Amino acid sequence: MLSTHGEGISTHGEDILVFIRDFESSSRDYLQSKGFSENEMTNAYLDLQWNFLHTILNQQAEQNPKNSQRNILYATKQTI
Repeated sequence: MLSTHGEGISTHGEDILVFIRDFESSSRDYLQSKGFSENEMTNAYLDLQWNFLHTILNQQAEQNPKNSQRNILYATKQTI
C-alpha cells in the first residue's frame, strides 16, 4: 500500500516510522511542558508508550473480541 506525503511517495513502513518519530517528539514536548527533568523524562516517556500500546490493544479488543484475548496474552508473554 502506497501513500503520498509531501513531494515523494512513501511506503506504509515509512509512514509508521514518521508516526513514531512524531509521537516521540510530541511526547517529549509534552513532558517538558509538564516540568519533567531529563532524568525523569525516560521513565515518563516509557509510561506514555506503554499506555499508548494498551490503548491500541484495548481498541482492537473492542473491535474484534474473538482474537483479542489471544493477542493480549501473546503481547504479555513477549514483554516478560
